[in-house]
Amino acid sequence: MTTKRRNLILGIIAGILLLLAVATWLAIYWVMQLQPPVESVVMKTVKQTQEVTKKTEVVETPTEVARQIDGVLVEPNQAKIFPLALMIENAAFGGVRPQAGLSFAQVVYEIVVEGGITRFMAVYSGEMPDVIGPIRSSRPTFLEFSSEYDALHGHAGGSPEALQAISGLALNDLSALGTDSRFFYREGSKIAPHNLFTSSSLLTLARRDKGLDNATAEFDSWVFKDDAKSKIKPTTESSVTVDFGSGQLYIAKYVYDYKTNSYSRWTGGEEQIDAITGKPMQIKNVIVQVVPSAVSVDDEGRVNYNVTGEGKAYIARDGEVLEGVWKKADRQSRTLWYTIDGKEIELNRGATWIAILPETGTVEYTTK
Repeated sequence: MTTKRRNLILGIIAGILLLLAVATWLAIYWVMQLQPPVESVVMKTVKQTQEVTKKTEVVETPTEVARQIDGVLVEPNQAKIFPLALMIENAAFGGVRPQAGLSFAQVVYEIVVEGGITRFMAVYSGEMPDVIGPIRSSRPTFLEFSSEYDALHGHAGGSPEALQAISGLALNDLSALGTDSRFFYREGSKIAPHNLFTSSSLLTLARRDKGLDNATAEFDSWVFKDDAKSKIKPTTESSVTVDFGSGQLYIAKYVYDYKTNSYSRWTGGEEQIDAITGKPMQIKNVIVQVVPSAVSVDDEGRVNYNVTGEGKAYIARDGEVLEGVWKKADRQSRTLWYTIDGKEIELNRGATWIAILPETGTVEYTTK
């Protein structure tokens, strides 16, 4: 092969290689124009991930919440159980005392009904005992408080005014002497009328049959706080004594126990216990609500009280007593408790007992 011919072939090969190189470069350039730089894609992905993370905040479901009625911390499905308001006897005769189930109630009201005898209305919106009673008749003043909770009101009859109000106001009614008698029973070891009782199982059925088993408590809650427990034993007794003017058998004395930061209750000179547990009451808040004098409504000696508006109140918790004001706008409004300067008073989490004391009665207290 001549030198000239060899050079020609080498030139052709070089040209082909050059064309291939140019074509390859152009292809790479074209591809790069169609796709964003790798660094840009990575930065964009990181930014998007950060934005998604910021928007997707994990919300943890609380394991405990404050129960609507007493502020006690419970599982969420136990916080707003539809309330029951049951009339409980407190006569100092007939084998009534000690009553069954009062220590399980979240709120207890005590009011003079007739003849100086007081009666309780126990409100349950949580755990209920196997036995509750004796169940007795209702009165209009109790309905004022039952209405605050829109509660299922359990009773064994009532005064004519109370029965008329229950019907006329279309209250949630659970009458032991009417069509609801199946939710109550007579205790054979006691004498009538002091032998009527109910139970948690019967009341659960009552809620179901009344269409309230899935209903929830919708009333306004009081303001609650944690205990301010004293670490040092008080040098003097801290107590609250409520005299309804009905004689020694109905004087109620609440004595503070610094170890449990609660109050026991003494009545008729004896410490009140629960017939179920055999143990004294442990009351976190004691409230005395002073109201106008009783209004006589019939020849049977029955009386009513005006519990709407406002008036003086004594609130005992943590071994101390606050003198304040109660306010209730109307029948369905919750009774609230305020300091003299208008701040709503915080109650301790737990049971609250409320004495509706006519202005003719007296209240005395000592503090730690």
